Amino acid sequence: MKLRALCFATALAALLAGCASTGNQPPIQQSPVSPPPQATPPTISLASEQRRLGELFRDTPVVIAMTPEGYMRVEVPLKYSFKKGQSVVEPPLAKVLDHVVPSARAPGMKARVSAPSDNGKAGLIAQDRAASARDYLIAKGVPVTHFAGVGPAHSDSIEILVGKL
Repeated sequence: MKLRALCFATALAALLAGCASTGNQPPIQQSPVSPPPQATPPTISLASEQRRLGELFRDTPVVIAMTPEGYMRVEVPLKYSFKKGQSVVEPPLAKVLDHVVPSARAPGMKARVSAPSDNGKAGLIAQDRAASARDYLIAKGVPVTHFAGVGPAHSDSIEILVGKL
């Protein structure tokens, strides 16, 4: 034990001696460390996003369309979005949401999410489902400030509107 303590003390003394400055050396100048630049999502065209998503989901029940007001509307049927009585995002809806993220993250864009209940009437489950889809998008990098709201849908599909709302 004494030998181990002696070895440790000797090694520590050598380390400290090596770190000591003689005073003759100029101080080392370190350049200031700047944080990496924030990645700004590129500006996108909703019409080009509608075409891109339309191609991705061709021959599926997912509807991608432009509204007369200039918003991109993404609709996913309820049966592919949530299990009956639940508000956990199912994998088919997750795949669609993953592809909506770039559009919703773009500068100046806003998103609104609407979801139906199981019986077609507005209710708490509809609100929970819309919030769950919104939270999924936030977890994937869409800023919370890009959301204009969540609420019950007036159809049997989850609806995501993206645009200058």
